[in-house]
Amino acid sequence: MRSDAATDGLAALAPDAAGPRRGRREILLRVASAAVLAPLGLWAVYTGGIALAIATAGCGILAAFEWTRMASQSKVTWVNAVLITVLAATSATAVFLAHQGLEVVAMVALIGCAVASAVAFYGKASVSSIAFGVIYTTLPFGCFVWIREIPANGQLFLLSVLAIVWTTDVAAYFAGRGFGGPLLSPRDSPNKTWTGAIGAVVCAGLAGAAVARGGGGDFIHWLTFGVGVSIIGQSGDLLESRFKRLYEVKDTSGFVPGHGGILDRLDGLMAAAVAVALILRYLPQLAPGFGVAVTG
Repeated sequence: MRSDAATDGLAALAPDAAGPRRGRREILLRVASAAVLAPLGLWAVYTGGIALAIATAGCGILAAFEWTRMASQSKVTWVNAVLITVLAATSATAVFLAHQGLEVVAMVALIGCAVASAVAFYGKASVSSIAFGVIYTTLPFGCFVWIREIPANGQLFLLSVLAIVWTTDVAAYFAGRGFGGPLLSPRDSPNKTWTGAIGAVVCAGLAGAAVARGGGGDFIHWLTFGVGVSIIGQSGDLLESRFKRLYEVKDTSGFVPGHGGILDRLDGLMAAAVAVALILRYLPQLAPGFGVAVTG
């Protein structure tokens, strides 16, 4: 498969060979982006309500654009425009209705999936890619808001999940670059190593332990939770890398300097948000600390 967003051949998919100067520039861009976006994200989660909904819906809309651009396989402008609109509207609707329950989020995603699939079929786009894309760009963002707004102490819990996921990202990046080692998944990502993955899991476990120390809760429970969220987050990262290989793109967009697109930046958090929301909703006895009781 090849989309209009594809880069020029396999060279664009190969490991960056531009040397140390390019590497330093990438690190600076990543740090600058994080310095701007991380405080905004923390503020939205801390505040909750309409601020969180608007910020999350904005991410969902950008993710819908990126996925359609990458995966629709249609060269017809109006078809892609309609698909972007349907995916974006579905994601935003799920975010603003998330307080009504995960089941409502799932229902919105299924309705959007049916509508987008019909448009893709009529417009000769990839029905399977679009159908999956609706779910992929809807459920995680709806789950993210649901975690914050529904469980007791959702604010503190979601901030803790962010801390674990961000620790995973930073540790994986620097452990992988600093120590090298065998590739974690050569087929999907030429840069991720087992050293980075293991370092990320260890640091995420310590982040979970720090949450237990600072916010309460069972130490071993939070340690295990941190490790689990790290593994899920890294799996989400690899899944996104697999999609980019499938559709032959290097980055989903350039919205986030140093990181690529929204899907590139949030892939791990998206996977973690879905997993954590399902645990809180259906297996709350597995959720550590803070008395995260679910009321709806």
